[in-house]
Amino acid sequence: MALRRAMADNKKRLFDAMARETAEFEKMATILNKKLEAVSNLNSAAVLNIVGEEFAELKKIQTVEKERAEILKELALSGADLNDLRVLEKKLGKEDSEVYGKLHRSLKHEFTRVQSLNGISRAVLKHSLAFIRQNISILTDGGNRKLVDRRA
Repeated sequence: MALRRAMADNKKRLFDAMARETAEFEKMATILNKKLEAVSNLNSAAVLNIVGEEFAELKKIQTVEKERAEILKELALSGADLNDLRVLEKKLGKEDSEVYGKLHRSLKHEFTRVQSLNGISRAVLKHSLAFIRQNISILTDGGNRKLVDRRA
């Protein structure tokens, strides 16, 4: 009876952790969208603030992810088990394995969304940096003229 209750508690904690982690990834996607907008508007002060938000959100995601990993360990579920529906049904029960599957798909969707936005941000920043370098090269005649006089 106590073992069954502990198992039920762990499953509830797992589902709660997965829902929280999904919500944190949704927040990260919002932050990344704000960063893209700030970069496209050339608002470096906003980008700096948003990067701070991004790091804070990343810490939250890491904390929840660590919690989820610990719960999976308590439930004796390995990475391979999580991809095998039969094992999940055996260890969690049919109904709970379906709940897990739904939460997992949602988490994976948000994670993929964040990955995509991160890739777009990286490409936009890389393009912006190349644009800045090109303009400096034009202004300095390919490095033949000084852009700033150190004596000033």
